[in-house]
Amino acid sequence: MNWRNLQDLYKNFYNDLVFLGLLLIPIPIWVIIYYRTQTIELLNPLQLLNFILLYPLVEEIIFRGVTQPYIAKKLPHNLANISLANLLTSTIFAIIHLFQQPIIWALATFFPSLIFGYCRDRYQRLMPSIILHITYNGGFFLIGYGAFKNPIPF
Repeated sequence: MNWRNLQDLYKNFYNDLVFLGLLLIPIPIWVIIYYRTQTIELLNPLQLLNFILLYPLVEEIIFRGVTQPYIAKKLPHNLANISLANLLTSTIFAIIHLFQQPIIWALATFFPSLIFGYCRDRYQRLMPSIILHITYNGGFFLIGYGAFKNPIPF
């Protein structure tokens, strides 16, 4: 891939099939959660605003805007297509969520965090990660929050 194609990819991430695929990944998970719980737990509008817009924006600025680039400068290594900075940032992200969520849900944040970090690395911009985080939180807090309050029976 030449320099011009990379510049276009960074600017036009929303036209990239990888980004569009990552945007769609959580849909089957949301469907399974809804199917298993048959519950949609509605939050008040202020809670929804915080969980769907404010928290993802702040978390992405802190984790993918500051932490991941800082770690990447110190440890510029990759494991397959995942940067070491992304792995460490995602680990920190999951650990931080342990303070406010049950352990299984906190640990489950590791995988979306890897996706957000992958997008940060791939597009060299914060906006794709922010959009994905808002979308993932939106689906979770509009569809999956009932499973958070009432664990899925397996």
